[in-house]
Amino acid sequence: MIIIHEDQVVAAREGNRAALDALVRSAQRPIYNLALRMLADPASAEDATQEILIRIITNLGSLRDPGAAGGWALRIACRHLVELRKQSRTESMRLSFEGFAEDLEQGRAPLSDAGLSKVEEAITLEQVKIGCTMALLTCLSRNLRIAYILGEIFELTDGEAAKALDIAQSAFRQRLKRARVAVLDFTRVKCGIASRSASCHCSQRVAPALKAGRIGTDGANIRNEKGQPLDLQRLQDGVQRLESGRAAAALMRSNPDFDIDLMPRLMRSLVPEFGPNAG
Repeated sequence: MIIIHEDQVVAAREGNRAALDALVRSAQRPIYNLALRMLADPASAEDATQEILIRIITNLGSLRDPGAAGGWALRIACRHLVELRKQSRTESMRLSFEGFAEDLEQGRAPLSDAGLSKVEEAITLEQVKIGCTMALLTCLSRNLRIAYILGEIFELTDGEAAKALDIAQSAFRQRLKRARVAVLDFTRVKCGIASRSASCHCSQRVAPALKAGRIGTDGANIRNEKGQPLDLQRLQDGVQRLESGRAAAALMRSNPDFDIDLMPRLMRSLVPEFGPNAG
């Protein structure tokens, strides 16, 4: 999941600025995507990613096997995100599956009420889907949440995920099973993308979300690399062709891989002498 080349580690430990830059750029994106799915808030995920990267950089000297840097960095990231004292804005809402279900039953309106163009509809529908699926995960405890993210969304093997979490494979499998059941039970009843009989549909949430300022028509607050807006109907058709367990996982994996560049911010806070022309 995190790929850091051995030669980058060796050179960075010897003070090579270009190698350190390359190492950070290799790690920041997967760490941010993990943090965003754990915390369901971009600002909190950025802060956590920076803190994790600083831990990685400042502890490079203690890494015994530079060839295993990727797995080592993932363990640091997982430990930090599980043990993080400060809750994200979404976590502070203390959502439960029951409470979240009740919230989804309120504040609905026809998509036409938003008065959007077709492109704007696609952009806002994607934002609603992303926000809802990420908020849904915060209904899980952090231990169950990170097991689900590693095993179901990022599809790590039991061995890889258990090693990242410093637990036995049997313990990981138990956590993943509990998380899968909880997510599946919820999406089967509530999510119109995962189930045709579900009660909630993204289109019903767009107008209220725009009014509340949770989403925007330009999609700037989701920062993804997709060239075209989401085709929600195509996603729904594809997901609903799967058996229910796989449908929930496919829904969660449908969120884009988000990009981020924390290098300027990181270098200013950690090593101010690293300027834009360093290397």
